[in-house]
Amino acid sequence: MLYLRDLGPTEVGAFGVTRPDDLMLVDEIQLVHQRCTETFVAFDDVAVAEHFETQADLGRRPEQCGRIWIHTHPGNSPHPSRVDVQTFHRVFGQCDWAVMFIIARGGQTYAELTWRYGSPASIQLGVDVDYSQLFMGSDHDLWEHEYHTRVETHPQFDPQLMDYEDDWLRVSPLGTDTDRESAGYRRPRELPIHREPTEPAPF
Repeated sequence: MLYLRDLGPTEVGAFGVTRPDDLMLVDEIQLVHQRCTETFVAFDDVAVAEHFETQADLGRRPEQCGRIWIHTHPGNSPHPSRVDVQTFHRVFGQCDWAVMFIIARGGQTYAELTWRYGSPASIQLGVDVDYSQLFMGSDHDLWEHEYHTRVETHPQFDPQLMDYEDDWLRVSPLGTDTDRESAGYRRPRELPIHREPTEPAPF
């Protein structure tokens, strides 16, 4: 994500993919087609649906591939903007749990976990890199190709982009599924407080 962050002047967003036995350990990043400005990201609805179908074909459950929203900030502040907060709650608010993770240009990070079990609540998480995990290695050519084919950059106040963003904000690509009900994969809709964490989340 650091490499993608530095390829352009705008934000970039992705889904974090985790292992089934450790849902806080992100070991893969999945870009989807998106339009971006310096202050927000708009995912394409069809691309999101295709992402979930592909992950389902790989045998992954929704909580492995659709609960962690990662995006970059082109400035040095990792704190979520008003648009970030609105997007997170409107798109992921029906999930049993979700994480918003932000990494800024200067390397600063922010992570927030929300959940709906019992009384809805949220906590900020620590962030770390687990260097003990296997890593297949860097592939800058592939990463740059994905960036240029899936990330469209736009002016800050592009009215066409604002219209484009509405559907993704208004209708969650995750539908209303909950982890308790997802013994089998539930496809997206026809688509288109406080506890201290015991350990930092290793992503």
